[in-house]
Amino acid sequence: MKLRLFVFVGLLTSLFVSAQAQANSSEVVFMDANRKVLAPNTTLNINKVEDAVFPMGWKKMTEKLYFCNFSDKMVKVKFSYSILAIEDGQLQVCALGNCGGEEKVGNYEIGYRMLFAKSEPEEFKVEYSCPPERKCKVLLKLMIEDEGKDGKVTLRDGATLTLNFDATPTGIVSASLQDSSTYDVFNAQGILLHNQVASLPKLSKGIYIVRQKDSKGLVSTLKYVVR
Repeated sequence: MKLRLFVFVGLLTSLFVSAQAQANSSEVVFMDANRKVLAPNTTLNINKVEDAVFPMGWKKMTEKLYFCNFSDKMVKVKFSYSILAIEDGQLQVCALGNCGGEEKVGNYEIGYRMLFAKSEPEEFKVEYSCPPERKCKVLLKLMIEDEGKDGKVTLRDGATLTLNFDATPTGIVSASLQDSSTYDVFNAQGILLHNQVASLPKLSKGIYIVRQKDSKGLVSTLKYVVR
């Protein structure tokens, strides 16, 4: 009898912990481009390939997403990501007013944001630019900051989302300047070579810094190597 009671109590505890973990992860959620809530630990496969404006011959894949606070209280979230695998090229995450471009496997922090209860979804963008037929895998992470009665701040796991980028040609879309972007091109010494051009000229071999400003005024900076 005691053994049965122990097993029953253990089962209840397990269910409670599982439910609590699910509740924690669903306080803040990721959403797809259509603002549909994605289940925790979802994986999306991205294979819509476009011709990149720069560098010549490169491809790009872009995914627009959202995150949102569905809870009844204000929460502070930490947004970060981990590049799990990358075959050349550069991964850019534009969120919280910042755009960071990375080329190596590693862990990267975007920043913190205070989200009001049942807030409007907040948009962000992930873009992978690369030579043809390359792949990249990235894990997006939201963590929730809690402050105890003693003032101690702790972070607990929130939603995660994995993106698999695959530039294997499956119907490449020709690039257009539908977003009315303009570009500033600098050499490695920081000297401005081209100012606010609508399309990028052919560049000789070397390292360049390209600053892009889209139609919404969002500025992103990327490093490119022309071989």
